[in-house]
Amino acid sequence: HQAFDWIDKMDGLMKQRNTSSGLRLSLKWVPLPSRSESELDTETLVKLLLSDTERLDDSEINQMIEHFRKRILLAKESAKEEQGSLRKYINEMLDYRTWFTFRLDFRKGDQSNYRELTNSRFNVLSGGEKAMAMYVPLFSAVVAKYAGARPDAPKLISLDEAFAGVDETNIRDMFRLMVEFEFNFMINSQILWGDYDTVPGLAIYQLIRPENAKFVSVIRYIWNGKVKVMLTGEES
Repeated sequence: HQAFDWIDKMDGLMKQRNTSSGLRLSLKWVPLPSRSESELDTETLVKLLLSDTERLDDSEINQMIEHFRKRILLAKESAKEEQGSLRKYINEMLDYRTWFTFRLDFRKGDQSNYRELTNSRFNVLSGGEKAMAMYVPLFSAVVAKYAGARPDAPKLISLDEAFAGVDETNIRDMFRLMVEFEFNFMINSQILWGDYDTVPGLAIYQLIRPENAKFVSVIRYIWNGKVKVMLTGEES
């Protein structure tokens, strides 16, 4: 139940994010088909597992018993063939996360229906759209994870060489996303300043190393959402 709630939360967060290009994303957790005729498909199995046990009839209970009996036999065979720990294979077999696969859907502009974002469809997106298609799911996953923390917990996120190869308009959107998600973010970049109108406040540190010098100087700036101001030693 918690896993389904987590997926729904991620999907809702992603659908609410609208980029300047009109790209919207949606996440689906797709149940995998059965591996053989003697096993239940994931959708049927999960439906039974989520049901009230008192309302299951004998045939449904026997279906689940037979399903897991087959899977345990396969786990024993795998452990014997690969000379591994039976417990490891049993744990893998019972890990419901392996019963599903994630699918990312998208729509653009005035399109009403979401379509699966396959490799071929991803490749025809612009550079900025590709970046959004990668960052939005990651940001949404972090937000959904932090939802289980205390209300006063910091929502930290750190990005190395953030948004490399993304154009200015989409970088502005990226910062807007991080602000909307209420992240406390730390970013490093060779060219990125972060002084966008979508950012209400930012502390910026510019590292300067003179040629052949054995030290690095730090120049500090403050962005207040409108103006970037360099701070002097006294102000710092």
